[in-house]
Amino acid sequence: MKKNIFCLLICLSLSLLYGQSIFGEKSSKPDYMGRNGTILLDKTDGNTHTVVRKMELEVTVGDLLQETDRNVFTSYENGKKIFKLKDNDNIKVLETCTVARLKKSNGKTEIYQQEVWYKIQKSSEIGWLHKSEGTNPYKNNSFEVLEKIESSGRKWIVRRMNQTVAVWERLNVREKPGLDGKKISMIHDFDSGSRNPQENYTVVAMTEEKDSIDGMNDYWLKIEYAHGKYGWIFGGYATVERGGPKYYTPENTAIFALGWY
Repeated sequence: MKKNIFCLLICLSLSLLYGQSIFGEKSSKPDYMGRNGTILLDKTDGNTHTVVRKMELEVTVGDLLQETDRNVFTSYENGKKIFKLKDNDNIKVLETCTVARLKKSNGKTEIYQQEVWYKIQKSSEIGWLHKSEGTNPYKNNSFEVLEKIESSGRKWIVRRMNQTVAVWERLNVREKPGLDGKKISMIHDFDSGSRNPQENYTVVAMTEEKDSIDGMNDYWLKIEYAHGKYGWIFGGYATVERGGPKYYTPENTAIFALGWY
């Protein structure tokens, strides 16, 4: 009986973690249009939950991949070492895998370990490498398709995001992406020198497609411009005050984990 209850708690915790049911057919399978992020395997074995996703991109191995993470194995499950990567190796990433292990503590089921693996190909050799302290590039189903919008004479694919950007100047907030989108608000609407010129906003979604405005080529970003209120700004006018890529898409997360700084 206790074992059954523990298994149930694990299932519920994994369901909350991945935003989907793990009892048979998935109730809220994320939509990646058959492209990168598409779930290829989703299985639970005891207190271990494994998710394998499609991820195809090319990376040149660099200093961001620690020496201890460069061994490549036959499998992410107790595989044997087959070769080791070195700087400037050109590899193809084929898939990504997260392995979450849970335990019961103080009556609650929680993750005590999560591994991030990449299936890679170098020349004719294929294997798996483990990224220690790695970030799951598809955490909370990052970059899944949320909706498709027609605006400004274009069709936009809207992708899930979760990061912060900074805005330093007055900027229109629009109801839809594109310059023809209805203006619904304005951010950074104050006189210069009256307060800190940097305003930070949470990005909850972005367009897959770029736009060109004032000589800048960037995406449209859906931000929370006020509590519980959302609208679109052009990303060319936004910055990030940190190192790494401007947008932490899953592909950029992988490149930043394996390539050069």
